[in-house]
Parts: sequence; C-alpha cells; structure tokens
Amino acid sequence: REEIAAGLPELPGAKRRRLQERYGLGAYDAQVLSASRALADYFEQAAAATPNPKAVANWIMGDLTAHLKAQGREIGAAPVQPERIAELVGLIDGGAISGKIAKQVFAAMLETGETAAAAVERLGLRQISDTGALEAIVDGVIAAHPAQAEQYRGGKTALLAFFVGQVMKASRGQAAPAAVNELLRRKLG
Repeated sequence: REEIAAGLPELPGAKRRRLQERYGLGAYDAQVLSASRALADYFEQAAAATPNPKAVANWIMGDLTAHLKAQGREIGAAPVQPERIAELVGLIDGGAISGKIAKQVFAAMLETGETAAAAVERLGLRQISDTGALEAIVDGVIAAHPAQAEQYRGGKTALLAFFVGQVMKASRGQAAPAAVNELLRRKLG
C-alpha cells in the first residue's frame, strides 16, 4: 500500500499545504502556484535558489505570468529560468538594484534570456549607494531648490518627499532610497 502511494503524484491539497509550510506562503499564493504541476515545479526550483521564496512567488505570479499570458505561452516556455528569478530577487534584497529598476531588468531578461546581473551591467542600472556620489547629487538638488530647502528647515518636513523625488530623477532612479533619505535629512536638518 505504501509502495503504491509513493508512486502517485502529490494531491493538490497536499501540495498547497506543503508550499505554505515549507516556503511560508499564504493560502492564496500556494493555491495559485499549485494550479499546475509545471508552475509548482518552476516555483520550487526558483525558491530553492533564494532565501526569499515569497518575493520569488510574487515575481512568478505577477510579472512572469503576465508576460506568458500576453504571449499565449505556458510556464514550460518561460524565457527566464527559475534560478534567474531567484538571482533577480537576490539583487533587490542585496541593495544592488531597486524594485523599480528590477522591472526594467526583468523586461531585459525576458527579451534576451540573459542573467539579471548581466542585464544590470549592460543597461548600467546598478544602484548608486556610494556616499560620495550620492552626496554630490544631494548637494546639487538642495542648491537648485533653495526656497524648498528653507521651507523644509522652517518645519515643512513633507518636502522631504519632493527632495527624494528630485534626487531620484537626477540619478535616473539609481540612487539607493534609504541612503538618499538619510543624506537629505542630515543636510537639510
């Protein structure tokens, strides 16, 4: 009896529970990812290559699925290998790129099949976290907006978002947001 059970494919309910328990997924995510065996296998290959399976699940259920649907393709014909989605998540989690830049990188990966790191380098999208480089951009933005800087110093702290936006614009979205916020607070305060 056990030999027969061992030869049977995993039942959908059992697979959903296992995805929830092993990867910390919610019920909805586990249900979506276990809708087909191929999708569940793809997810598990990607999840095995990352400490952040939830983020991998989001990329697979969101951007990848939308792309495949638009192309009329199934997961088996995905132009991006599971491990490459895990690599993309690793670049975001490691601070090399922002979530917004990751969308551009993923689009390039879909188009060329290249790795996330190769797309980042080819497109020149590595996030700027070097304090010296960021400081120069922040100083330039503050100097270009003296009235807003004065208002900020006068208590209108909501203007911080304006300055962050200007720095992000000046850096083409490549400035590390946390570092930008810290620098702006220090220089404006």
